[in-house]
Amino acid sequence: MQTTISDKITIVIPCKNEENYIHHLLDSLRGQNIGNTRVIIADCSTDATRQVIRDNSLGLNVEIIEGGPVSIAKNNGAKLVTTPYILFIDADVRFFKNNVIFDAVNKIESMNLDLVGLNIKCYDQDPRARIGFTIFNTINHTLKYFSPFAVGAFMLTRKDRFEEYGGFPEQFSTSEDYFLSRQYSPKKFKIVRHHVGQDSRRFKKMGYIGMAKYLVKNFV
Repeated sequence: MQTTISDKITIVIPCKNEENYIHHLLDSLRGQNIGNTRVIIADCSTDATRQVIRDNSLGLNVEIIEGGPVSIAKNNGAKLVTTPYILFIDADVRFFKNNVIFDAVNKIESMNLDLVGLNIKCYDQDPRARIGFTIFNTINHTLKYFSPFAVGAFMLTRKDRFEEYGGFPEQFSTSEDYFLSRQYSPKKFKIVRHHVGQDSRRFKKMGYIGMAKYLVKNFV
C-alpha cells in the first residue's frame, strides 16, 4: 500500500495574534500539495486570527487547539501527532517553491535523518534584513557540523527523537528551537537547499543591532 505525505507528517503551527500573516501561510501550504496532511494550529490569539484561519482553510485539514507561549504551544500540538514526523512552522512563513515540504520529507526519509531545517530568506524589501538572514545562513551552514540549528520557522523532526529529547524546553521564552536542535546529532541533521520566507518585522521590533546580537547569542 502506497503511503502519502499525510501518512508521514503532521504540521504544527504556534500562533498568537497573526491575523495579518496566517492567511499567507495557509495559501502557501495549499501550494505545497500536502493533500490531507493534518495541520494543527496551537493558537492563543486575542484578535481575529481564528476567524481568519477558518475563512482561509479551504482545501486544508486544519485543526485549531489552545496554544500559549511558543514552546508550550508547539508541545501541545506535538502531543496530538500520530505520524512518524512532525513539521513545525511559524505562522508568518511563506514558501518560494511548491516542492519545499516534499523535498524536506524525502531528505529526512532517504538519508535516515532525525532533523531537517531550511535557509531563511526575507520576502519583503528590507535590504538590511535580507543581509542579516544571508549572514545567518552562512554562519549556520558553517556550524552545522558541530551544533545543529533548525530554525523554528521550519523544523522537521522525527517524532520519536523529538519525544526522546523532551520536546521544546518550556523554561525559555525565546531560542527554544536552538536549545532543542543542539541535542540532535550533527550526523543526523541536514539543511535542505530551499528557503523559508519571513519578513523583517523581527528586525524592526528588536532593532537591527539587537537582532544581530540575539542571533550571535544563540550561536554562542
